[in-house]
Amino acid sequence: MLVNIYMDLMLNPNWKKIGISLSGGADSALLAYLICSQSDATIHFNHQIRMWRTRPWQNYIFHQVVNWFVKRFGDRFHIHENLVPPEMEEPNTTYITDEYGKSKPGNRIILRSYNEYIAHREGLDALYAAVNKNPDVRFKGAPEERYEGHIEPHFVHDGIDIVHPFVHTRKDWIIQQYYDLGIEDLLDITRSCEGEFEGLNYKTYTPGDPVPLCGECFWCLEREWALGEVE
Repeated sequence: MLVNIYMDLMLNPNWKKIGISLSGGADSALLAYLICSQSDATIHFNHQIRMWRTRPWQNYIFHQVVNWFVKRFGDRFHIHENLVPPEMEEPNTTYITDEYGKSKPGNRIILRSYNEYIAHREGLDALYAAVNKNPDVRFKGAPEERYEGHIEPHFVHDGIDIVHPFVHTRKDWIIQQYYDLGIEDLLDITRSCEGEFEGLNYKTYTPGDPVPLCGECFWCLEREWALGEVE
């Protein structure tokens, strides 16, 4: 199984600088692990700071994940962080026509544009993202486009290879890899929940404080489903 995983990464041994969108969730953390295990390239982690007022722990968890990688793979990482204003997040934002003529919510335009900016500023050879496919069980709040695999696994844009190796892969497969690879400690650091909690915000949260899981958002339901499917 691992041979197929690595083949699907479409890694070019000549790439010296690779960008990875790293959120602090299980999908992007696994993708980063697989790439770091198979490539000696310098890794650029691109991170979007999102909902900083109501979910400030997300950025702290991202840095915990980064620290795990530094301890495991050494000092080969560059960190790029960008703020997404809460007003530009779905479903609050209006849809905007981007430079490619597609109607997109503000947060997605910011994410794509920032990644392109970093890729060109840093001279990256490739950009990776861990977009995956929805479970075959329908959960409330599931992104509809993820049922059909709306992004190509690999294409070249503006001279840079864009790779989405998990686009036809569901989260149960992703979670299984943590156990097969013996990196459950990394899985335990990651967080999927996008719930918000009364009385817990940027004024009251201290990094390292435990944060509950809402158990109701799609991301909680997807992760719980995937854990239930693990052998």
